Amino acid sequence: MTNNKSGLSLTGPQKTIVWLLGMALVVIFIGSLVYRMNHPGNKVEFQQQGGSASSGMPGGGPGGMDAMNEESMKMVRELMERMGKEPDNMEIQLELANSFMMIRAYDRAKTFFERVIKKEPENVSALMGLGMCYYQAEKFAEAAASFDKILAFEPNDSMAEFNTGIIKKYYLHDHEVADKHFENIIANPNTPEDMKKRAEEELKKDPHPEQ
Repeated sequence: MTNNKSGLSLTGPQKTIVWLLGMALVVIFIGSLVYRMNHPGNKVEFQQQGGSASSGMPGGGPGGMDAMNEESMKMVRELMERMGKEPDNMEIQLELANSFMMIRAYDRAKTFFERVIKKEPENVSALMGLGMCYYQAEKFAEAAASFDKILAFEPNDSMAEFNTGIIKKYYLHDHEVADKHFENIIANPNTPEDMKKRAEEELKKDPHPEQ
């Protein structure tokens, strides 16, 4: 993964907000895919770096999402101001993309992810985010391609492998290739046990369950 060297300096509380936004973004994305794929007997869970799968819709509780969106907008305003002063700072661009994802402004987020990738083509976070944006736009082939790019230089990235496997199995219907991704996850000695278990479960699942 490319290390971003920049002049962006966040305070302790701001760093906490950025981390919380990122974790909430994971929940939103997972919940979105589970909702779309919530057919009887086929509850699919999507994986993102740094997060765990969830089978429920995002939100957490009354007002929870609204409060998080308010923090996102605050972060967007601050980062836009910083970007005006440091237009070539890729860390700012990446944080902007994540903040736009939090408020479901996927087109705006996609623009900033693409800017980062243009400068840093092996930035895993940006490629993962871009894949998420494509997924939300229902451009599944492009989403899988984004995750595959990660695997081209990070072949042991089990999250990217799982993501592209899920899309190829349930959206692109390339079942043999999808199964190969899940087999790679299981064979990889560095894969966490919970991820191996999920991959094993996917190998057993029927991609065309009865409705």
